[in-house]
Amino acid sequence: MQKNRRQIRKIIQEPKSIDHRTNIQRRNIDRAPVRTTNNQAIAANVSKTMHLRNAAQPSLGKIDYSVVNRLYPGETIYIIGGGPSLKEFDFNLLRGRRTIAINKAVIYAWHADILYWTDSRFYTWFKNEVDNYQGLKFTLKAGSQYTKDINILKKGKPYGIEEDPGTLAHGFNSGYAAINLAYHLGAYKIILLGFDMCNDGTETHFHDGYPTIAAGNQIYTDKFLPGFKQLHSELKAKNVDVLNASSYSRLNVFPKITIEQALSFR
Repeated sequence: MQKNRRQIRKIIQEPKSIDHRTNIQRRNIDRAPVRTTNNQAIAANVSKTMHLRNAAQPSLGKIDYSVVNRLYPGETIYIIGGGPSLKEFDFNLLRGRRTIAINKAVIYAWHADILYWTDSRFYTWFKNEVDNYQGLKFTLKAGSQYTKDINILKKGKPYGIEEDPGTLAHGFNSGYAAINLAYHLGAYKIILLGFDMCNDGTETHFHDGYPTIAAGNQIYTDKFLPGFKQLHSELKAKNVDVLNASSYSRLNVFPKITIEQALSFR
């Protein structure tokens, strides 16, 4: 008896057409919009259809860097930080003295000669205050929203002193860079106010701080404080004295004085 065998049916297919386009040409094919399933968009009755786009910030173009002129040769310059040691301090006592206000300190020392910041977010947070401030303004980072009176300096080496008047050693914090700025301005004596350089978990500033988490103690220990030793050494070699008027500051490389002693200088 002959066994049943499967019949094999041949399926003849037309050969597929060959796509001769390059990869670049294929990328330029119009694609359907991307559909999302965002529940918040649905709840807000917003269309779920969106087109992908490049969300990168526009280029700032060519940056016009500034230089620092020796405006105060041989003078004492006070640098106002933000540490809690300045809580209840009367900033009017600094009127008539050469002063650099760092970041938000300018709101309390509106009479300061100079405002300095490193973090460009400061301008975003306090744009109105910065724009209304009448003194000189210096920073290290360019911003697309900056007004023309903001002087942008070049970011130099992390530690020590930069001699180029258009460059600041940054030390990874605004206070460090402000000392280099005071040097460029011609200071022979620099008084540090509110340079507490610590975060004990209670108060971090003499004011109410910023819309971000304050730097922790580890950052001060590992990143901010180590470079001041080199800064002190180089300034001392140039006969520039730096005095720290925060009695409980962890910045110990500069001699410490009281607020009363600090105000005795002219």
